[in-house]
Amino acid sequence: MRKVLIRKLGVGSIARFVGVASAIWAFIFAVFAMFGGIAATLEHDGWSFVTKILATLGVVVGSLVLIPAIAFVWGWLYGAIIALIANLFLHTASGIELDVEDEA
Repeated sequence: MRKVLIRKLGVGSIARFVGVASAIWAFIFAVFAMFGGIAATLEHDGWSFVTKILATLGVVVGSLVLIPAIAFVWGWLYGAIIALIANLFLHTASGIELDVEDEA
């Protein structure tokens, strides 16, 4: 077992991790939102067939692309802010000591 002292977190790597995790969760949510949006557009009585197809395509693209992209941006910002705050605490506390066990 060895001791590791963490004095600073990589802001970019933490932000990227939180952004990707948020985008994955948002994609899962977006699949369900997509089916709800498709049902809503297909049930609309006042639209022609072509309008329904285009609206359905817009719902699919909007759900599967825009929702995860927005979630990535917000998650990245959140991760960056949290990492910066954590670095302030790590600086004032002179780091955090972890015990790490090497596998044989």
